[in-house]
Amino acid sequence: MNIVIADYGGGYAGSGFRYGSNAREFSLAGALIADKTPGFYAFSNPALLQFTRSNHIGISFQNMSLDRSIQSFSFAKRLPPNAGVGLAILQSGTDNIQGRDLMNQETEIFSAQEIEGIISFGVAFGSKLALGINIKAVFATIYKDYKGNGISGDIGFIYKLNRRLHVAGIMKNLNASYNWKVVIGEDERSYEEKFPQSYAFGLAYSGLKNVSLFFQEDIMISPNNDVNYRTRIGTEFKLANKTKLRFGVKQVRGAIPSDTIMDGLNIKPTFGVGVPLKIWHRNYINWDYALDPGSVGEGLSHLFSFSLVF
Repeated sequence: MNIVIADYGGGYAGSGFRYGSNAREFSLAGALIADKTPGFYAFSNPALLQFTRSNHIGISFQNMSLDRSIQSFSFAKRLPPNAGVGLAILQSGTDNIQGRDLMNQETEIFSAQEIEGIISFGVAFGSKLALGINIKAVFATIYKDYKGNGISGDIGFIYKLNRRLHVAGIMKNLNASYNWKVVIGEDERSYEEKFPQSYAFGLAYSGLKNVSLFFQEDIMISPNNDVNYRTRIGTEFKLANKTKLRFGVKQVRGAIPSDTIMDGLNIKPTFGVGVPLKIWHRNYINWDYALDPGSVGEGLSHLFSFSLVF
């Protein structure tokens, strides 16, 4: 007999989208709802698109342990005078899954994947407040007989208390679900699988010399109305050569029963680095790297991201 305890958000529809879209986001424990990562605004908070002053491209390759992988691509463009629009896509998948039949005999090797396409828009109302919206189409495939799709949305805001301190919030996965079609032999069945509802609130502070601080609190409500939460904290140090060192911690378990005994601290550390690579004149490609040491001994995962502002 085994007891399996899934990570925060694990075991529910769309869990492949909750890992993180890029290396900077992961290395700062995902606490970026109130801070802009060029090329990846839509994944954190669509309200950040109002900061777009040029064209942005973001590309991320995340090769993970256990034959998992995540790839993302994003493009953002300014809409004068004070708005931005973006297109993004994220693919999360697992390969080399060993299939088994009802007698536990090995069958064939298959794969599973989830794809999320996003159209984003963000606009500023005056100099303090900005709002943004994501319209998302989601697709899932498990083997060749299980296919799902759905439409959902996100609504976010960001408020500038001052030039150095921003607060933000977002509601994710509004009306989100997979409408599955399952083919078993000659039979076809359909059913709906709902996503958890997610809320987040956070802040970004850059008032210290060469240091930025980030905080985020997540609340997730499962389809069964169970409430879970996660605290995220990140810090970024800017060195003299514009290289950035990043560290963060995030809560491993959310709502823990009172009679549960936890071994060690209920946090997971994260870290990474960002390096600007000059390509011509004052134009740079930002290269970001993060290392995921794993949560339950599943092995190391290496995360790479590239972004360009032009």
